[in-house]
Amino acid sequence: MFKKKEKKTTTDVLFGKTVCTVPWNVRTQEKDETVDSWEDAEDCILDMFGDEDEFVTLTTADARHNIRYIQACQGKEGIIVQAGIEEGEHTRLVEKVCLEEECLDIFEEFYHSANVQGLDQYKPVEFFI
Repeated sequence: MFKKKEKKTTTDVLFGKTVCTVPWNVRTQEKDETVDSWEDAEDCILDMFGDEDEFVTLTTADARHNIRYIQACQGKEGIIVQAGIEEGEHTRLVEKVCLEEECLDIFEEFYHSANVQGLDQYKPVEFFI
């Protein structure tokens, strides 16, 4: 009888810092452009809600709260929202699952303040090793 091999994961993954040369940038599968208003970012998020293969990343040049970007995509249990937290010369990812309305609220707060409330509710992202 074959034993199912356990997939190992780790949360000990660091990324390099992201550089953003414009105040706000939004990236999806279709675009990578400067954001001039909250409505521009919101449109991308609403598009992501309608397409299970889409993602949205909103990046700021001013990571005054050590959060360089937030990103989201659809998951099996809801919308997965991740925050890229800068620590020294690296960035680590934390995430939480939420509903569409909360996802919009998180992105809108980030757009207006470069901050994300309740980061203690986020957990480190697990990566397969």
